Amino acid sequence: MKKKYVTLDKKWKEILFAASGFGPNLLMILMGAFFTDAINPVALPDGSYQAISTACFILPAIFPTLWAVSKIFDGIVDIPLAALTDTLKTKWGKRRPPIAICFIPMVISYMFCWIPIFGEGDTHQLGNTIWIVSWALVFFSTYTMSLIAFYGSLSNVCSTDNQRLRVSSFKSFFDTITYCLVYALVPLLLDVMEIHIDKFAILLLPIMATMLIPLFMIKEGEKFEAKAIKEGYDITPLAEEEKVGIVESLKLTFTNKPFLRWCAVNCCSFFGLQMFLVAMNAMITGGMGMNGVEMAILNTCAFAPVPLMLYLFNKLKARKGLRFAYQTCLLSFAFCILTFVINNRIIMGDNNKTLQLIIGAIGGVVGSWAIGSFFMMPYLIPAQISSVEEKLSGKNHSAMYFAAQAFTTSIVSAVASGIVYENIKMYFINKKLEIVYAENALEAAIKMGTLESNVYNLGTLLVPVIVSVFCFVGFLLAFKMPKHYSAEEVSKEIGLEKEYNDNKDLFKQEKLTLYEEESILVNVALWVLSGSIFGFIWQYLVISSVDKFNKVKNKNLHFLISLFIPLYYGITAYKLNKKIVDKQRSLGYKVKDLSVLHLILGLLYLNVISLIIMQKQLNNLLKDLQCQN
Repeated sequence: MKKKYVTLDKKWKEILFAASGFGPNLLMILMGAFFTDAINPVALPDGSYQAISTACFILPAIFPTLWAVSKIFDGIVDIPLAALTDTLKTKWGKRRPPIAICFIPMVISYMFCWIPIFGEGDTHQLGNTIWIVSWALVFFSTYTMSLIAFYGSLSNVCSTDNQRLRVSSFKSFFDTITYCLVYALVPLLLDVMEIHIDKFAILLLPIMATMLIPLFMIKEGEKFEAKAIKEGYDITPLAEEEKVGIVESLKLTFTNKPFLRWCAVNCCSFFGLQMFLVAMNAMITGGMGMNGVEMAILNTCAFAPVPLMLYLFNKLKARKGLRFAYQTCLLSFAFCILTFVINNRIIMGDNNKTLQLIIGAIGGVVGSWAIGSFFMMPYLIPAQISSVEEKLSGKNHSAMYFAAQAFTTSIVSAVASGIVYENIKMYFINKKLEIVYAENALEAAIKMGTLESNVYNLGTLLVPVIVSVFCFVGFLLAFKMPKHYSAEEVSKEIGLEKEYNDNKDLFKQEKLTLYEEESILVNVALWVLSGSIFGFIWQYLVISSVDKFNKVKNKNLHFLISLFIPLYYGITAYKLNKKIVDKQRSLGYKVKDLSVLHLILGLLYLNVISLIIMQKQLNNLLKDLQCQN
């Protein structure tokens, strides 16, 4: 009996393969989070590093529509590109060439999007609009083509459903890290480095190189097949796949009931998620009046627990089914997002930062239950459906499922972030509920006949409500999804039940206890890493702030030890808090000494909570020092 070839035969290969899209995804998320506000900073406070400058570089009247059209075009062009990569026959295989060809145009077009070459001023807005949209079309197309080819290879490189779930979970972890970096660290780093977002985005271009990983890991093409056959491996699925034309591929995809039901739910969650992500910075900095450090605190609570939540999500999925687990995610995110309404300055006021942080932190932890699944499910479900279909029919057109999904989400994203948000953020409101359209808060204040401080951006209030509604609609639509998306359920709904009954042996899973144990350890390690990535930087900033008023001996040594021995953070936090308390008392203020609490939190690895408390104490101390001066 011939050996079955397994591409990802080691755990580190699964993790490395899952990391392939890390660079492009991070830069795409960076663009989604900052780009439209960077070139039209109407919802941002003056002087924000999240804007290219204080100027509006594009025509607000037409840019949202053109931006939406470019995203829709991206979704439409994905269909023929997916068909190409599904049917491509070259001596290098069918997935690797598209990635290699698209890489350089993807990098160049991304860079040019951030450089409005016509400059500032009303007379240059039209030129910049055309320039940016044109390069965005190139970037969106090459980015999606690369990712579709990568995603399309998942059904081949993973040998079992369990492995596919693991790789999907690892990918979700890397997606989580990208969001941690973009939403928690980037605002903080912009303030610390005093660099504007356009220059920062260009500095990150080298990490696009992670997209080249599949070129070395996907095993396909004439050279590989000849070598594998010579070594006695069975590569029949790779060598004898039935070629599927674009018309048949489209028919198979858009008549696939479990896929369409998933798309309906995914469109609802994606609409809400995209609107939330593109508006998050404005909601926190503008709507809630918070700075980069406070923004990092809220996003730490939202993103750091995600790997652990993913592990628990998979446990719940095994007990109650995939559908039930995902429905709990939709409800938790709907609850989480409403905290942004409560925390808005128009409701909370301008002097309640502590209460805002507490409410935001609770909402963030609740929302973290959903965030990981939002990353994992769009990767897992199309791969699962295409894998079942391929095994039973011999037809592999997995890239078309991802393209079809990208097509629907591109339209949804275009409407959510390009049309709805870009238009509602141009409206302002005051506590008398007067609403005006304006290009900035000052203009709105003049129209209302009030002070600028009494004017609030209406978009930052409406976004959470809209997102919550769409999550609830998605929750209701999810009742139509298969309970588990198992091979048996999928085969029955796509009309291949007989083929499934005749070939059940193809779907037998090996129960590897060792893999389950490793999976627990990996998820815990990823949880620690996700919290540490910005926790370490945050910790260093706290140490540096303390150093401004009280020189810390060997501060770098203490910091480095805590990087490699996380529990040592408890000792570091104890000493830091002592210095803060001593300084406050030397200024004549009566404060409680919470140093022991920080030691306990550090030993329990609850560094995030410790940092939140210490940052608040430090902020109070710095204010006291300013008053003394």
